Amino acid sequence: MKFKRSLVVLALYGILLSISCVHNKEVKKENNTANPEDDVENNLTGKVYTDFFNMPEDKRLTTAINDSITFIVHPYFKYHKKGSIGREVKLVFNNNTYNGDIQVTFTSEKRKSITVLNVVPGEDTYPLLLPEGVSIGNDASIDIHIKTKFQTITKRIVVPKKRLWTVYLYPHSHIDIGYTNTQANCEIIHTRNLVNGVKLGEKTAHYPEGAKYLWNPEGLWPIERYFNKASAEEKNRIVEGIQKGYLRLDAGYANLLTTDTNGEELIEFFKFSKKYEKLTGKPIETFVQVDVPGMTWGIVPVASKLGIKYCLSFNNGYDRVGRSTKHSFKPFWWADANGKNKMLFLQAGSYNPGALIKGKDYWPSMAGQTDPSKLLEIVKTDNPRENFIEPYINKILPQLEVSDYYPYDIFVMSWAMADNTPIDADLPEAVKSWNEEYAYPKLVIAGATDILKAFEEKYGDQLPTFKGDFTEYWTDGLGTAAKQTATNRQTKERLLQAETLWTMLNSNKPVDRDKFDEAWRNVILGTEHTWCYMVPDQQPLSDNILQVKFDHFEKSKAMSHELISQALTAVEKENSEILGVFNTLSWNRSGVVKLSKAQSEDYNAVIDEKGGQVLSQKLSTGELLFYVDEIKAYGSKKYRLTNKKEKIKATLGNDNVLDNGIVKVTINKNTGDISSIIREGEEFVKQDENFSVNSYHYLKKDDNTDKAFGTRNNKYFIKENGPLMTKIVIESSAEGVHKLVREVSLYKNEAHIEINNIVDKIRTTDKEGVHFGFAFNMEDPEIIVDIPWGKMEIEKEQLLGANRNWITARRWVDVSEGDKSIAWTSLDVPVFEVGDIRANIIGSAFESKQWVDKLNPNGTIYSWAMNNHWHTNFQLSQEGIHSFKYAILPYNTKSDIAKANHFGNEQFQPLIATTITEDFDLAQILEIEGNPLVFATVFKTSKDGKSALIRLRSLSNHIENVRLNWKSKLPLGVYKYNMKDDSLGEVVKDAIAVPPTDFITLKIVW
Repeated sequence: MKFKRSLVVLALYGILLSISCVHNKEVKKENNTANPEDDVENNLTGKVYTDFFNMPEDKRLTTAINDSITFIVHPYFKYHKKGSIGREVKLVFNNNTYNGDIQVTFTSEKRKSITVLNVVPGEDTYPLLLPEGVSIGNDASIDIHIKTKFQTITKRIVVPKKRLWTVYLYPHSHIDIGYTNTQANCEIIHTRNLVNGVKLGEKTAHYPEGAKYLWNPEGLWPIERYFNKASAEEKNRIVEGIQKGYLRLDAGYANLLTTDTNGEELIEFFKFSKKYEKLTGKPIETFVQVDVPGMTWGIVPVASKLGIKYCLSFNNGYDRVGRSTKHSFKPFWWADANGKNKMLFLQAGSYNPGALIKGKDYWPSMAGQTDPSKLLEIVKTDNPRENFIEPYINKILPQLEVSDYYPYDIFVMSWAMADNTPIDADLPEAVKSWNEEYAYPKLVIAGATDILKAFEEKYGDQLPTFKGDFTEYWTDGLGTAAKQTATNRQTKERLLQAETLWTMLNSNKPVDRDKFDEAWRNVILGTEHTWCYMVPDQQPLSDNILQVKFDHFEKSKAMSHELISQALTAVEKENSEILGVFNTLSWNRSGVVKLSKAQSEDYNAVIDEKGGQVLSQKLSTGELLFYVDEIKAYGSKKYRLTNKKEKIKATLGNDNVLDNGIVKVTINKNTGDISSIIREGEEFVKQDENFSVNSYHYLKKDDNTDKAFGTRNNKYFIKENGPLMTKIVIESSAEGVHKLVREVSLYKNEAHIEINNIVDKIRTTDKEGVHFGFAFNMEDPEIIVDIPWGKMEIEKEQLLGANRNWITARRWVDVSEGDKSIAWTSLDVPVFEVGDIRANIIGSAFESKQWVDKLNPNGTIYSWAMNNHWHTNFQLSQEGIHSFKYAILPYNTKSDIAKANHFGNEQFQPLIATTITEDFDLAQILEIEGNPLVFATVFKTSKDGKSALIRLRSLSNHIENVRLNWKSKLPLGVYKYNMKDDSLGEVVKDAIAVPPTDFITLKIVW
């Protein structure tokens, strides 16, 4: 247990101070490459990063004048009596060798100072100031003359340069919901900090500038939780505290694994900031992310449209951070793909200095303390300057000064006692005392916007610009709870369908917006980066915390189903033979609909409105499939259930081969893998005995790929074989599971293959990883990944510090080479690897050489379905039945992103079928005319039902003009919509220009 706790301490505070390799050799205004080649590594070692207390001092700071006198240079400036600034130094007289009046003269170029010291026995150290300006910005040679009664001692010394630093302190407590305590106790701590922050702000309002206290809640979760329970008077007090500047709000709700969000979720995530802007009248202009290494590129366009100009990040610094620390202390303008949207990004090292210097004396007593009455309420001591910032800035600032990438005199540091801890009430006293004693570094207690606005005003035009995805590292944790991860992915898509379905069926009726909001809030708390207690095997605490986390998934899932049902209420009828099929996407589509056993129990076929036979098939499970041909965008079709027997007797499967006349799929009889996929004569599977598609790979600990376990005792049989669908089932024995079942399905008229891998997982706490391999027949392909509000080409559009060991995909991945392409989608597993299994990294892996610095795609990708690689924050094992679904669309052209996008969205947002009233007749509400690379992501009705928002997203690299063709319902007006302030822009009467790789929002008024 002690060993595990020591690991947790490292994980919690990550004693890396990440000053690592640079964006580019010189600060320059524009550099739009994601991965600049002129990168320069600095000379700091990993050992230095892990403990700033033990970082070596600059040897030039201490010089022996002779055997009895030592000269020490300090890193601070004080004021001379006349107000000028001088570097502080000290003379140390050893062994009581000297006493009486001693004249000390410092001469540097034309500057000179003379001081007479009265040296007395027993006092050995005497502070002095160098002449004004000496060593500011440049190393300085000074001549020292020490004149005693008996001799004059002369020495020339080089004083290392020092900038006139302004150190901005960002006081906060890291929001880590459930990591150090129960979620309920974390809420108590963070909401109490709001009240105490306002009190301390009021108390110090008369202090000098820089020392006035303010509190940064870090995210809006504490505010939202407080307002959820507070009285009107309590709310007003917090609002007043915000308006007076005692509380500084930042834009995020909590700290998410943002690459696992979908686009609308990011907007919902930031929507809280708009709510509190309106409530307080104070703009919220900065997104702060703490702990999590990396974030999605999709942050940039969303934040920019919401008026969020800045991003301040404090990295964990140590635990499984990979190469993300390469961006520490290197501010840049982060632009989206078209360069139109951007934000100033600064990763200011890690958030651990305050915890390691001072919080270490407080947070351990709070960790795991389940009794709310015993939680420490505030940190307050009799000596505010004790355990202050010196150990950190004395080591870090000199390193930055000698670097070739940090020419700035602004330094930013976190001041948090730890995760989920009280405020440090000593801080304003310490800063006030410091600034009274020293001229520089000047300390300023500040909010994130204060900090980055100051940076922009002084250096904004000097900063480089970068484009690319800062691919996250901690998404590996999603594989530790694969079932819940899959649930959350599906719920997000179902909520989008519920939004659009309501607009299709109830366009001018009020919607239950509160339920949508609460569903999204629970989705966001599912995506939040914390899962369980810091010591995962400490029970029952860890399981209790984990269950609260899991409840968020179940609540949002239930609400998403309720919202679908509410949308259908207007047309739905139980026990009806009439079926309505609804397309919630913005393009025409065809596809297979599956009715449950309960829906189709008394029927075995489907006919269309004219009585014509529809291609259908009753499955062995009692479910009924039927094929829907060409259903309009935002449209519907009616069908009738019948007992009329299907006349078509054709089958699509024979032995180990599935063939629908479009695609031919062959299963390897020995391994159960897919050994061949042929379309139009082209082979899409690597023809090598070591490669296949849908292969099982089980790795123990950090074993290499060649030690991966495959399957054995493989048995296959055709389970379904009809005119519409054939399914081959492969049952296997394998390491890590009681049983592995792989189902491969092919449909009539469809070019894609569906895969469902069912894993009956064995519970183990031994480190393990489950991967499914997809070896496509390409050698040097281009791989493009769907990400929130964008697309990202592997390697070419990843920032220098981005994760390359594993990637998170939203709805699709497109793999292409020449006239051969694959659209691949993973419905349940967000994380995949490129080229090889590279996710075999165990422990903190700080500065491990296993972190990949460059990817060279080779046509093979691996879906990383399950693991337990983490030692903290995530559960240590999982068991039972898990289902991992994939779909593969081979096509014989160059990369077609519109095709890949349509395919991916259709897998995640299937056609919706329900029994309806016979008189229902829904005409198509809207058609979007233009380039298929432009599509609508959501069509959502306002709370009062009088208007709706539609978002148009473009995957094109060019401006695209599209037109909204209204069909069954003509709106009163269509307006461009400003997400920042909800204002309406120009009226849309004709074609709408959608910027490249961007999105716009329109407001429809009924």
